[in-house]
Amino acid sequence: MNRVFVRAKSTTASLLPPRVSALAELGRLQSAHPQAHPELFNNMKNFYARIPKGEKPPSVATTAWGRYYDHYFKKDSFVPFLHLFAVIVPTGYYLTYYKGGHYHPTTEFH
Repeated sequence: MNRVFVRAKSTTASLLPPRVSALAELGRLQSAHPQAHPELFNNMKNFYARIPKGEKPPSVATTAWGRYYDHYFKKDSFVPFLHLFAVIVPTGYYLTYYKGGHYHPTTEFH
């Protein structure tokens, strides 16, 4: 079997709740007392205790792009357009002047 499928199968097994409604388990759960099946209910209790409760905590940006995004894009700021303009204009000037054939460091342009 392919390693990806083996890994996917082992990963999803830990995400699923215990099989309480399986046909094999229904026969075992005929008792009215939950104490009659302590291993099954301990598995259920442990599974639901590990599930995160409440709101998801806000994530903190760790990369430069993440901090820039949080600071400017989430606030609907116009500043990213100014930054883009501040990069494009000097780059265009450099490409036109130095790479466009009008500048040569040792000879005069005619």
